Order: sequence, then C-alpha cells, then structure tokens
Amino acid sequence: MRDGLALSLPWPLPLRRLLLDGRRALDQDRRAEAERAFLSALALEPNIPEAHVGLALARRPGPDYRAWLARVQTALKPRVYVEIGVETGLSLRLAGRETLVIGIDPVPRVPPAEATRPGLHLFAMTSRTFFATADAQPPPLAAALRAIDFAFIDGDHRFETVLQDFIDLEARMAPGGVIALHDTWPLNAHTASPLRQTGFYSGDGWKLVPCLRALRPDLRVMTVATSPTGLTFVTRLDPASRLLHQRYQSILETYARLPYGAAVERELALVPNTGAALDQLLAWRLPTLPRAPEA
Repeated sequence: MRDGLALSLPWPLPLRRLLLDGRRALDQDRRAEAERAFLSALALEPNIPEAHVGLALARRPGPDYRAWLARVQTALKPRVYVEIGVETGLSLRLAGRETLVIGIDPVPRVPPAEATRPGLHLFAMTSRTFFATADAQPPPLAAALRAIDFAFIDGDHRFETVLQDFIDLEARMAPGGVIALHDTWPLNAHTASPLRQTGFYSGDGWKLVPCLRALRPDLRVMTVATSPTGLTFVTRLDPASRLLHQRYQSILETYARLPYGAAVERELALVPNTGAALDQLLAWRLPTLPRAPEA
C-alpha cells in the first residue's frame, strides 16, 4: 500500500511539501500529524491519489487488504479460487500452488512469466461474458467452476456489476465457500459515488453490504476495517437462492440514490482489523463444511 504514496505528478511546492510531510509522519507512526497533512493537501486539491492513500493509511492502521487475502488463502487452502478484476496479478499471486486459479479481467496486465504458472487460467473478458459461457469450458474447468471455495470481487466497482458478480458467484460456490468484496468501506462520499470523480476511487459497490444484510439475513457478513477501503467477507452462501436474481432491478432502483455517510457506515458490519476477525470467519464456516465420514 505504501507504494501508493509515491508522487504521481510534480505537484506545486505547497502540495508537495504537505505530501512529503504526511509521508514522513506516517513512517514515524505519527498518524494524527499525517492525517492533518493529507487533509490539508486535499483541501487545496481534492484529487490527489497519494493524499487519499496516505489518509487511508493514517486512519486505518494494521494489515492492508492484500495481507488479509493472504491470511485467508493460507487458512482456507481453497481448491478453486476465482478473482474478478486481476489487473497486474498482485492478489492472484497469493493463491497457493495447489489451488486452481481463475482470473477474469477485460484487460489483464499479468506479467507473462506469471501468467503461465501451472493451475492459472486467465480470461480476458468481462465477468458477465465469462459467467455466461462458464459451462461451455472444458469439462474439468467447468466442473471446478461449480465448486468454488474462495472468490474475490474487485472488478467493475459499480453497484449493478458488483451485485451481478455476487449473484453469479454464489450460484457456483462450494459448501463453506467464502466471497470477498473489496472497496466496501469508502474513505469518504466523494470517492464512493458510481461516477468516478477522483483518481482514488472505490465506486458504489459498497451498497452490496447493506443490501445483503437487509435482504439475506441467512448470510454471514463482516467488513474488516483494513486499508485502504475495507474488505468484506461473506459466507453461509446458498447456491440455490434466487432472491437477488429475481429482485435485481428493484434492488438497483432501491439503492440507486443511497448516499454514503455515517448512517450507511453503521450498516457495513465493520469489525476491528485484528486476527479475531479471521477466527470469526472460520467459525462461521464450520457448520457448512461437509462432515468427515464416520468410522
């Protein structure tokens, strides 16, 4: 995450000084001072990605979202992992060598040496196109796509797409499966809208969390308060459920105008950024895991 603090442009001297002061304060763990510096920079120019990243790091200490994905990969040891929105493959690399990995991205930028690793299948297409053709894949891959153990949604950040991605994935999850959602605890309302207004952007996919909590009480949902913009885990999934699919349009209409703010933040099922969250997630899964054969 700290690589996001590198200056992206030759900002004017007052801005550059504030950014460097904030970065120095972060390095020395003076978080309040760092927050003031980054907020001052954003007051002068509201679209400075490195100031947004710095502000997230100052306000949200502890392991970042990739560290959490690594923890969950290690704990779950998924047989099948699906990632929507792979970009350069930084989070794909966290999957174990024994895991069948399926990455979906319209324009993946995974280095060639990594794109050819055993067990990795990259699909350069939208998630909507991929799931529409998933059953037409070669039989071993098509079968794997009907028993996904772990999935990560980090593609198109608009609510309508995140909702559809969740619907498509839930229908294909194995017992005890987990779906992770990125960017579910936005830094502020300015970066949390469906239309991108800033370089640092989380979109309005966060709406899925209050949506699931309202319409699907059968699910277990938690949002880890991790930088930069939270990470939500959902389990107790039900591949047979059709509720979200059947109400798709009405859900979009209901949540279209929901603004991000303190009231919504209370509905995000936030939990502290500590190891206790992983313990809770694993405990939630236990009743849904297949029982071992009796002796």
